[in-house]
Amino acid sequence: MAGLPEYAVFQRADDSYWQSVSGGVEEGEDLETAARREIAEETGLTAGGPLVKLDMVSGVEKSCFAAAKFWPENVYIVPKHFFAMDITREGAEIALSQEHRDVRWLRYEAAYESLRYDDDKTALWELDQRIRRADLPKAP
Repeated sequence: MAGLPEYAVFQRADDSYWQSVSGGVEEGEDLETAARREIAEETGLTAGGPLVKLDMVSGVEKSCFAAAKFWPENVYIVPKHFFAMDITREGAEIALSQEHRDVRWLRYEAAYESLRYDDDKTALWELDQRIRRADLPKAP
């Protein structure tokens, strides 16, 4: 079927799992600024296009982060928010950071099957459904 979108999935360098771009919010950043910075850091693209905040939100155990030893004791779960951006508008090739060893552009089914984490799969499902229904939230 022509015209179906393809999604970029990234293979992590440390454990070889496939995932979306991910990362944390640094001091003084809001969610959108952090998402744009992470896209730029992990893809080498300017990440200047419209950013879509998805409804999907999950959590990651504090113990998954090396920096957690510096966090308050009463932090248990780190919220994980999901965004999407059409990076094909950038007109440039992806330049992977050291976090990743490979990137693949895949149609929905193949991208979904390649992802390791259920929350990445759920976010991809939401994005794919929104694209198919022409129901992407408008950028602010």
